[in-house]
Amino acid sequence: MLHYRFAIPIMSLFAMGAASPFEDSAALDRQVAAHLGAQIGDAGGARAPIDTKLRLKRCSNGVRFSDTKNNAVMVSCPELGWRIFVPVRRSQAGLSNQSERADEFVVFRNQPLTLVVKRPSFSISYGVVAQKNGRIGDYIPVRANRKSKELMARVSGSGEVELVQ
Repeated sequence: MLHYRFAIPIMSLFAMGAASPFEDSAALDRQVAAHLGAQIGDAGGARAPIDTKLRLKRCSNGVRFSDTKNNAVMVSCPELGWRIFVPVRRSQAGLSNQSERADEFVVFRNQPLTLVVKRPSFSISYGVVAQKNGRIGDYIPVRANRKSKELMARVSGSGEVELVQ
């Protein structure tokens, strides 16, 4: 008789373990590819797959996709409050427009900027202030505030610099 009292809770634990409480990164990759209309690594597609180590809680109403100005797609779940940015590989047409503007300053001294640290499977953004004027491709000093250490970052666009390592 005692066996039955413990059998039902144990069986319910096994049943709960069958469905993962986290989003499947491979399914998110497929959804991003469908949203962008290009596969991972192709021009116009994601640069790399979403990191499988991310443990994003499963979104009950489905995830949302929105394009950003910074060559990324934001994948978010508003009801749970999480969001990730998936870097997008630029097409060759976008690169030629940048080379035409190479002689113009796109970053000015004391301008607030977004510092982006890019890795194959994720990117991190942080607010900094430019210490000098810069053109696309120039390395300029930036800092988060007056007391912080100066970092050298490469100008990657208007209002954006990237930390290159």
